[in-house]
Amino acid sequence: MKRNALIVLCIILIISTGCVPVLIGGAGIVTGYMMSNDSAIGDVRVSYRELWDISIEVLQNSDKVEIIETNESKGRIKIKMDGVDLTVKINTLDSENQQLKVSARKYMLPKPKYAQKIFFNIVKELE
Repeated sequence: MKRNALIVLCIILIISTGCVPVLIGGAGIVTGYMMSNDSAIGDVRVSYRELWDISIEVLQNSDKVEIIETNESKGRIKIKMDGVDLTVKINTLDSENQQLKVSARKYMLPKPKYAQKIFFNIVKELE
């Protein structure tokens, strides 16, 4: 009984802090996922090159997306979608694990729905 209460408490803490574990595919490409006020952030099990190429491909093939700037050495892509400014940022954790962060703002106000949409579009292509 105490064990079940502890599990429920852990789940409530995870949900209340905004961290939601997401497993996609058989091996689990995304090991964790978190929403902040303007960002979707997750650790992804792929090489930097693969994540960068897929991110560019997804953005180029997305409707209403205009790529403003790309900087591969800094792992940053700036785009505009429906008047919302988005930034896709890739940080290397190790050779096979990257952190993908997509943030979105319009008129300095957070737009997490757009960040989440782009984040999941990129992750879906990695499957």
